[in-house]
Amino acid sequence: MIVFLTDWGNSHYVGICKGVIRQISDSEIIDLTHEITSFNVREAMYILSRSFYHFPKNTVFLAVVDYGVGGSRKAIAAKTKNYYFVGPDNGLFTLVFEEEPPLEIRELNNKKFHYLDSNTFHGRDIFAPAAAHITNGNFKKLGDLLPNYATIPYIKPKKDSKSIFGEVAYIDKFGNIETNIPFEWLKDLDFIKIKNKRKLIEIPIVNFYSETETGQLLAHNDSTGFLEIAINQGNASKKLNLNSGDPLELIL
Repeated sequence: MIVFLTDWGNSHYVGICKGVIRQISDSEIIDLTHEITSFNVREAMYILSRSFYHFPKNTVFLAVVDYGVGGSRKAIAAKTKNYYFVGPDNGLFTLVFEEEPPLEIRELNNKKFHYLDSNTFHGRDIFAPAAAHITNGNFKKLGDLLPNYATIPYIKPKKDSKSIFGEVAYIDKFGNIETNIPFEWLKDLDFIKIKNKRKLIEIPIVNFYSETETGQLLAHNDSTGFLEIAINQGNASKKLNLNSGDPLELIL
């Protein structure tokens, strides 16, 4: 099985890559999403890390959010205990590799396993064929071993007796603020207090959106176990002027 993630949207690029894969492998292809915000590797990093463990062992994750295509970043494939990951070495796999440490990383520099030679469509020419060849058992033939990989710096969640710190993981299509703060840390609270523009805003913790009035801020446990800040039928990101990567401080 190959699971496909990009920032390409409703583009023919997605279909072309699937065509290349099917020339090499008859593996099933599942679209995780192609609606990552353009060039937003941090968003892709979080979404992949919150999704991969729902898939069977030996799934190949083909993740292409690649603002540096044609530049100096490497193209890689990695094997972990349970999965394979293919994509640009630009930090996209930072969180995945914290949970699933790579046992082996290969630079995709064996041109025998490339599809075509281009500088701007590595999704078609390098990454898609690599994912397909992995399903055929050719991981070790894809290129040279690499000793390390690129990472994205991020604010790891932490807490003390007075505050909880973390960051905005990403903003979803509704303007909901997805954070990296474990909801477990907040489960006994009735509300959170967030520092925003030097103000302290109190937000109720609820189980679902309609527990609040339309237009009201709310906080709840998202579907992956982290704190989400939202507005019932509104855009919390615009209301609080928060974006992907922004630091968060909750006052206890």
